[in-house]
Amino acid sequence: MSADIKDSFEQAMCLLLVNNPLCFNMVISIDTQRDDSVGTMGVKVWDGRITLKYNLKFLDALDKAERNFVLIHEIFHVFMHHCTWRQSSNRRKRYLDNVAMDLEINSLITENNFIQMPRYKEDTGIRKKGDPAGLLPSMFKYKANLSYEQYRALLTKDFPEDEIAFIVGEGDVLDGSPDGSGKGKFRIDPDCPLGKIVSGRIDDMHGSEYNEDPYADDFIRAKVEQIERNHLWGNAPASLVEKIKKAQEEPIDWSGKLCLSLGDFLSYEKVYTRRRWDKHFGKPFLGNTMKSVEPVAVYTDTSGSVGSADLSRFIVEIESLAHYTQVMLFHFDTEIKNPEEPQLFSREAIESIEFKGRGGTSFKPIFKHAKEHEYTQIVVLTDGEAEAISTEEIGEASVIWVVTKGGSLTGKPGTVIEMTR
Repeated sequence: MSADIKDSFEQAMCLLLVNNPLCFNMVISIDTQRDDSVGTMGVKVWDGRITLKYNLKFLDALDKAERNFVLIHEIFHVFMHHCTWRQSSNRRKRYLDNVAMDLEINSLITENNFIQMPRYKEDTGIRKKGDPAGLLPSMFKYKANLSYEQYRALLTKDFPEDEIAFIVGEGDVLDGSPDGSGKGKFRIDPDCPLGKIVSGRIDDMHGSEYNEDPYADDFIRAKVEQIERNHLWGNAPASLVEKIKKAQEEPIDWSGKLCLSLGDFLSYEKVYTRRRWDKHFGKPFLGNTMKSVEPVAVYTDTSGSVGSADLSRFIVEIESLAHYTQVMLFHFDTEIKNPEEPQLFSREAIESIEFKGRGGTSFKPIFKHAKEHEYTQIVVLTDGEAEAISTEEIGEASVIWVVTKGGSLTGKPGTVIEMTR
């Protein structure tokens, strides 16, 4: 290995100290690791640790100003908590998420003589020498400086999931495969609408090592507080400072509230289970779990008023309950869509859930159905926009209402929890 390649990351760090002290203060607070299996540079989050991985040969091929840009780009993902959000198990949705994140981040970076987005060094397919190697809102005819959520909404509208095609290598699998792993090496098909724009401008495995992690989130918030307290923003524009500070606002943990409320549905008695191995000794010793009091009936409002994003987030949260007790999943709008065919909830079943109803909403069929089948532990996901339900109609059931953000919280006897993001 040449001395130049060996020193390229250190050179980049020295330049970062001068040109962007804000990002330098974050980089020196996290782990950095050479990893030649990484195509370019990326962030890994695992078990409360944030690691910046980099390929030295990639860095060596960049100009000094381009190295600055790439480092700043990755650290802005950290500042904005992109790398600690729950990732969709659906490859196409995750790809849209990653594109939206890059559009937000690249809008935040001000280019100058010392910070420049990498350019193609030679003609590559439809990309010409000198073209930017990263994603910019102008490529989609979008405004600059929008939020990730705004870019995600625009992309979802302009590029429906069924239009996003991947070229899959031999032996690789994609979403919908029998084992549901979704693992493998993929290349977005340049013939699909999104591919014509993003091919070559986003790493195939971008975001693959992001991981929802509350400890890492807390670390990032603490670091931003330290930067604010010690006036370490450097030459960052006021608009950027405001966005980073805004990203640190911690939402109410609605899922944590849900878990606490579900405690009434469980007992403290533990039983052995084959669903997990002993956490101390591993295989072949069985682990244990809390004994369930009785099955829980989960009713999801699949009327047009509840969005698919709300449904998918709710499903993931309910998954944790399925570790402890039997969960029966039903779908409803003005009626129960699968009254005699409940979805037995499990990790393997999540991706196969099909939401069938799209109409108005009524809560009355839920409690009529629950009484007929003797379900007394009930969770309802809804936007709350329906007629009020009375205590008499609920009867002896214990009910938890999970209401989507901005939904109606009134007229629902039992525990009411509002989703906050």
